[in-house]
Amino acid sequence: MTTAAEPRVQTGDRLAFGWGFGEAVLFFVIPDVFLTLVAIRLGFRRSIRLAGLATMGAVLGGLVVYAWAALHPASGAAVMQLLPGIDAAMIDGVAADVAANGNAALLAGPWQGRPYKLFALASGDLGLSPIGLALITIPGRFARFAAAVAVASYLRRFFARWLTQETILVLWAGFWLLVYAAYWFGLSR
Repeated sequence: MTTAAEPRVQTGDRLAFGWGFGEAVLFFVIPDVFLTLVAIRLGFRRSIRLAGLATMGAVLGGLVVYAWAALHPASGAAVMQLLPGIDAAMIDGVAADVAANGNAALLAGPWQGRPYKLFALASGDLGLSPIGLALITIPGRFARFAAAVAVASYLRRFFARWLTQETILVLWAGFWLLVYAAYWFGLSR
């Protein structure tokens, strides 16, 4: 039971944080899926708050992957290759980018379809600063989450003139199914 002085943590808060953490470690569906759903259902204000929580989850998850890679990078890379859409070439490409540009490389990664977890893996393997990774993760992840939320919120308002909420949700689901079909099955490469 919570008192008036204690803020109540809502299920969406836990889900956003957990999704950000999970996707940063091994989960293979980006938090943008959940965040855009919230933006469509509840609007910008609620979803941007959740984007912040997903970012904080990603920071923690990234540090877990960093520690894993610092201890045993080969096992981290082997496990990452078991995930949909990730192969040895992608892992090597991210590692080369991080070797050349440091933790700053992850600022572009989220916009290029390269999973954040691979940047954390490379950072730990190369022995870069974990604090630097954590600090660069905040703008790196939040910028894309915020952009997804902003676009979904705008499209919700725009299409609400002509479409029902249910139709907008069907379009949302179709969009994400197409994105993941292209990504997981290599249609985007």
